[in-house]
Amino acid sequence: MRLTDIPSVSSVLNRMDSLSQMTKDPKSFVSFPDVLEKEWNRQKLNSQLSEIPQTNDSIQLPFPESIGKNIKLGQTSNKPTGDLLTTIESIAEAQGLDPNLVKAMVKAESGFKPKAVSPKGAMGLMQLMPETAEGLGVKDPFDPEENVTGGVKFLKGLLKEFKDPEKAIAAYNAGPGAVKRYKGVPPYEETKQYVSKVKRYYKDFSS
Repeated sequence: MRLTDIPSVSSVLNRMDSLSQMTKDPKSFVSFPDVLEKEWNRQKLNSQLSEIPQTNDSIQLPFPESIGKNIKLGQTSNKPTGDLLTTIESIAEAQGLDPNLVKAMVKAESGFKPKAVSPKGAMGLMQLMPETAEGLGVKDPFDPEENVTGGVKFLKGLLKEFKDPEKAIAAYNAGPGAVKRYKGVPPYEETKQYVSKVKRYYKDFSS
């Protein structure tokens, strides 16, 4: 997988801004990947892919104290071992994200099942929709490295936009427009449960 296959963070954020105009009906946003699939398919985002350089600009956005801080990477529980865990950690660290947060997202999305497929067609560890995966340059969404790299790009863009992990997680599930409209986690039961699940897993991996 080449860096030129991945869209720039600014490109992703520009698409997020445009998505905020599509939220007249909050219930129309089922999930962040679903929305991006429709938008990117319409805009033919593949023609706008550009290079993202690897940097060490770590994003320091810890969760509130109530769900843990002072992260220690070696202290995780109830987690897979071996190559899969190493892949997730290395990709997160390369992008300046907390590996425990990415692991929590992967667990919430797929339960660490690289071949997972949702009823709506979302695929792999971070449940990328087909057009979303294509727009990110993910040629094999069932390949753990490619899939996690794509999901981390989404998450990193949301963290930069909202400056708040809880809002970013909610936006991954419900869409950034809904988070902006409600100025926080939208009052959707699915999204509230999703955020709670990720926070719980994050705490488990961090303690």
